Amino acid sequence: MRFSPLSFVLGLAAASLVPVLSRVFRPLAVEATAAGMGMFEDARRVFAQQMENLEDVIAEAQARREQLDAETQATATDEASSEATVEDEAAPTGRVRRRTNGARRRAS
Repeated sequence: MRFSPLSFVLGLAAASLVPVLSRVFRPLAVEATAAGMGMFEDARRVFAQQMENLEDVIAEAQARREQLDAETQATATDEASSEATVEDEAAPTGRVRRRTNGARRRAS
């Protein structure tokens, strides 16, 4: 293998540039990493706040749904008791009339 002075000089230049570049770029890399970590922490904080808001909305919706269910059950109970009173007055024999959806059976 032949010795090339140009290759040797380029090798020495590269070997001397690597420490110089690492001294220049290391602080930049550290600052970029610190900024990225700060942005990540901010994003986590915002995400946690939004999750808390979502949990609050879900809890309010569940409470509202339970309230509506309770109102519906109370209304159904009141209607059932009032219908029972009306049926007792209308049909003293105790026979309850069936309700259909309006469709009639056809004879085959």
